[in-house]
Amino acid sequence: MSDATTRSETGSDGTAKRIETAIDRLLGAIERDDPDSDLSETASELRDVVEEAGNLLETVDLKSLPDVVDLEELPTLVDVERLPTAIRERDPDAALDLHTIRHAIRLRELWNSVDLVEFASAKERLEDELTDVVGEDAMRGSGDSEAVAELRRVAAEIRPKAKNAAIQQQAQKGVEKGREGVIAAHAAFEELYEANQSQPGYVGRRPVSRNPTAVSLVPSGPVPDSASTRFSSVPSNVRQAAIDARPRIYGRRWRVVGRGRRR
Repeated sequence: MSDATTRSETGSDGTAKRIETAIDRLLGAIERDDPDSDLSETASELRDVVEEAGNLLETVDLKSLPDVVDLEELPTLVDVERLPTAIRERDPDAALDLHTIRHAIRLRELWNSVDLVEFASAKERLEDELTDVVGEDAMRGSGDSEAVAELRRVAAEIRPKAKNAAIQQQAQKGVEKGREGVIAAHAAFEELYEANQSQPGYVGRRPVSRNPTAVSLVPSGPVPDSASTRFSSVPSNVRQAAIDARPRIYGRRWRVVGRGRRR
């Protein structure tokens, strides 16, 4: 995943908070009217469901989620003209043909949009809360439609890939801590370099010597801002990796990320 990420108030966090506020108001009204009723207990359970649903949404980057679906493949999945029939007869197979759904999902974009480990934990907690409300039988469902069966087959196919992507996400989180340490050390070195430049007896990168015959082959001043310091031949992503790598840091980028830390 690219980084499971800051959410805006108009995104998953904002939606979850608005729903939680509405449930809190409903629960408060019910408890004031009849605090001992079964309805009050049900409302409390519903609030737990909404809270866990909000936690689940927080593991997803909703801004990048649209990139997960290949819109050109959608017409092959849904027969829009037969949707009313499917709804009326409660038969999803009348309008859905999910045999090609695996072609409509861009797995790399999916892994970059979801914190898989946190998503799995939040999903389990949400299922537990839903079971408390509707019961285990309702959670099992009939699952006798072809659409549901196809979704299960696709889920079984991508499960090993999801586990691999989750491992890579966790490894990337560990690397990120080391990366932050290197950035901090580089920023401190830059400050020390600038401080040394301002001291007497030091001109750029060439120390002042009393020996008139001394010659330094080191060019004065900082490393020139040439093309070699602005571009990298290292690939932006790792081959066979399921998720995108963190942006490479080189040349002027060190100063950009260093300034970002000091703000």
